[in-house]
Amino acid sequence: MSNKPNANRRKFLRQASAAVAAIPVVSLVGMPAAHAADQAEDGHAHNYVNNAADSDHSDYSEGEKCKNCAFWGGGDDQWGQCFHADFQGVQVNAEGWCDEYVGA
Repeated sequence: MSNKPNANRRKFLRQASAAVAAIPVVSLVGMPAAHAADQAEDGHAHNYVNNAADSDHSDYSEGEKCKNCAFWGGGDDQWGQCFHADFQGVQVNAEGWCDEYVGA
């Protein structure tokens, strides 16, 4: 009996192992560097204001703030994420408001 089938199998297993081991490294290469999101400014979208009390919009009702909106994604005491499509990539003020407000 020949050793050739065992040599081919070993070569295949070494190559397959190397390929599997390279997957995590290759996936890291395409990852962008993490950075803090910009903070939304008054007028960003949908009549957004950083302080709800400053809103003069007819839809605004006292007590409505980003931090108690259904789109609020959480954050720290002052800034956080909004899940509304027009606010992706920016953080909104927890005390802010926009006309897309939905009570949670």
